[in-house]
This record gives sequence, structure tokens and C-alpha cells, in this order.
Amino acid sequence: MVLKLGTILGPDVLEILRDDPEALGEGLRDFHPADIADLLYEIPREDRLTVLEHLDSDILGQVLTYLGGGVLRLALTRLPHKMLGRALDTLEPDDGARLLSFLPEEKRLPVLANMSARDAAEARGLLAYEPGTAGRLMTGKLVKVRPEWTVAETLEHLKKIDPEVATVADLYAVDDKERLVGVMSLRKLLPAPPARRIGSLMTRDVISVGPDTPDDDVSRLVSKYGFNALPVIGDDRKVLGIVTVDDVVDVLVSKETQAALRMGGVQASEEHKDERSPLDYFGTPIHKIVRTRIGWLLLLFVAATFTGTVLRHFEEELSRVVALSFFIPLIIGTGGNAGSQTVSTIIRALALGEVKLKDTLRVLFRESSTGLMLGLLLCAAAVLRALLWHTGWHLALVVGLTILAVCAWSNIVAAMVPLLAQKLKIDPTVVSAPMITTVVDGTGLAIYMLIAKVILGL
Repeated sequence: MVLKLGTILGPDVLEILRDDPEALGEGLRDFHPADIADLLYEIPREDRLTVLEHLDSDILGQVLTYLGGGVLRLALTRLPHKMLGRALDTLEPDDGARLLSFLPEEKRLPVLANMSARDAAEARGLLAYEPGTAGRLMTGKLVKVRPEWTVAETLEHLKKIDPEVATVADLYAVDDKERLVGVMSLRKLLPAPPARRIGSLMTRDVISVGPDTPDDDVSRLVSKYGFNALPVIGDDRKVLGIVTVDDVVDVLVSKETQAALRMGGVQASEEHKDERSPLDYFGTPIHKIVRTRIGWLLLLFVAATFTGTVLRHFEEELSRVVALSFFIPLIIGTGGNAGSQTVSTIIRALALGEVKLKDTLRVLFRESSTGLMLGLLLCAAAVLRALLWHTGWHLALVVGLTILAVCAWSNIVAAMVPLLAQKLKIDPTVVSAPMITTVVDGTGLAIYMLIAKVILGL
């Protein structure tokens, strides 16, 4: 039985799998590895391993790079060591090292033993670097040329390079001691005269990073300069490898995921500390989700009692003017929303390096001005809304002034907290929007009641 692309969908997979697993493996050769990975998520857990076992080594290796969560854990822990070793041999060193990093040391060694000596050595070298650094992301398979070569000699050299190099878009010129002296693009090489020397074509001022450079900085450089790859050099300026743009994209996606979790007040569990770890929705056990969320929920629960304390303190005033309670949701909602918008903006600016700690006064002035302008616009809307409810001019004025004050105050608080966290070397995303909202709720109510006491004479 031979399968064609597009014929394996849903129940067809299970039928073919149980009737003729060999045919399934053969038919999947025409599929893109990403599509096979999607397929594995759609079939029952007990059948996933059978599909993986019938994939060719080169296809299996690529499929593993697209997997995450429980499916990847299943593959790494249940597939035979020999099969895993052959599959990882087909990958670029950085991808192989990343997959091996998800295994404990004792389970990693048998897989390394079944890899080729060269690939195993490269994987061990990359694993020696800390997660989240350029050293862990880089691949040593790059195109090296010599500055004294001619264009013709370089083109001949390109015909004989390792077919597994990460990219040929950029050529790295090294001296006789393997030190980086320049870089040039293939696009610049091709139209050049055959007798022209590489040294006269290359760019000598090369932007590079060290192996211990945080991946955030690597991503920022690749994004800023639009590089396809970024060289990684040692203290002696010897080329250790390059970080390619596809790895940077993986990092950015994972960082965004982690930031979103922390903005929601949820920290990744210990086994997911590596930024590109296999974290997914269905693959995370419920008890671990509860464990990561309960701390923040308890903290927010305690903080939220401040709002109740404020209401109890002004209980008499509320009982005398019951209409004040009508606008409490409006007050706390406006303050919380304004604060959440601001804190998201500030955290993004801090992450991109657009805002530094030295800019604190400028940020506070900017956000307070923004808050006042937004407050004035919302103040008019709030007064009109209160008058439509026939509450009278005095109460409408109270609501309007409160909205103005709360908008300005929430913007200031939401700008201060991330900057303070940065100063204390705490991840600003940990100080999440829910916490900002909770703090602003309580203080916003206090502002509301104090303005009401003054204007209404309570």
C-alpha cells in the first residue's frame, strides 16, 4: 500500500497504522515534518510511539524539532536510544543539543553513545554552555573563507563545503589562526570579478557576540541589523559558530510565551525554565498548573482585601449617598484598564531597551501627562453618564474628578512598578497586570471617597 500526500487525515491514520504500519511510515515520507508533528497531536497517545518508530531517521529528527509538551517527552523517553541517536545525527548541532537538554544527564548519555563521534562531541560542547546563551544556540557548521583567496577560488571552495552548513548566505573570513577578520555576503561575491581578493570585498568591522551573551541580546542584534546569522567568537577571536535567524525566532516566540505567562501572574515550573522547553497546554499536568498559579492567586487575594477595607472604612458615607456605589465598577474598571495598558507598554519598552532606569523622570512625566489627557477626555464622558442617571451635578462632578485623578494615578503607578522591579533586579513581567489592577482598585476607591467627602460634605 502506498500513500499519497494529503490522503492521511483523522481516522485514516489509525486504520492504516493498525493494518500496515510500514506503509504508513513510507507514505509519511512525502509529508512536511511540521505536518507529521501536527498529526501526532491528533491521534491517541498509545499510537504516537508506533508512528514515530516507523519514520526514517532524517524525517524523525526533523519531526522532533517541531514537537513539544507531552508528545516530545514521549518520544525522548520511549524511543530506543539507537533510533534517537541516528535521528539526532541528521540535525544541526544546536537542534540536537536542544533536544538532548530536555533529558536528565543519566538518560542523555546512552543517546550520545549512539550518535556519531563528531555530532556527539558537538552536542556535548554546546550543552556545556548555560541555557539562554549564544553558546547554546550556535551551530559550528558555517562557511569559512580566507581573505587572500580570489573570488574564483572561493567559488570552487563553496562547491566542496559540508552540505549540512547552516547557511551560505554569509561567508566568514578567518586568518591562519581561525580568528574572525571579516564577513561578506554571497550576493556580493557572485557578481565580483574572478581575480578579486576576498580581503578587498569583505566587511572588516564585524558585529559578533561571545558564547555567554544572553539570547535576549542576540535577538536584539539580529532584529536591529536584519542579519541572517550572527557570529559567535571566543576571547581569542576564534570563530566558535553562528546563531541563525531561525533559532532567534524560536527564542522570541518562547520569550513571548513566558512573558505572557508571567503577565498573567503565572511562573513557569522548574522543568520549563529553559526558554525553549516543551511547554504546552495539554502536556502540562493539572497539579503542576495549580502549583504555579496558587501563589500568585493567594497574593492577589490578600491584596484584593484592601479594596474591601476601603469600602468598610467609608461604609457610613456610602449609606448616606447610596448613588455613590453605582459608579464603583466604573471607577475601578477605568483605573485597572489604564494601568494594565501602561504596564504592558513600559515592560515592552524595557525589554527592547527603549527605556532605561536613567529615564525614570522622563517616563513619569510622559505617563502622568498621558494619564491627565486621557482622564480629561473620560471625565467629560463620566459626567455626562452620571447626569443621564439623574444623579445631580455634585455627584456627577465627583465621578468626573475621580476618573481624572484615577487615570493619572494609575498611569504613574503602572510606570513606577516595572521600573522599580528593574532597579531591584526583579523580572518586571513578574509584577503582572493583575497586581497593578488590584493595587489601583483599592487606591482608586480611596480617591473616590475622599473627593466625595469634600464635594458632597459627607
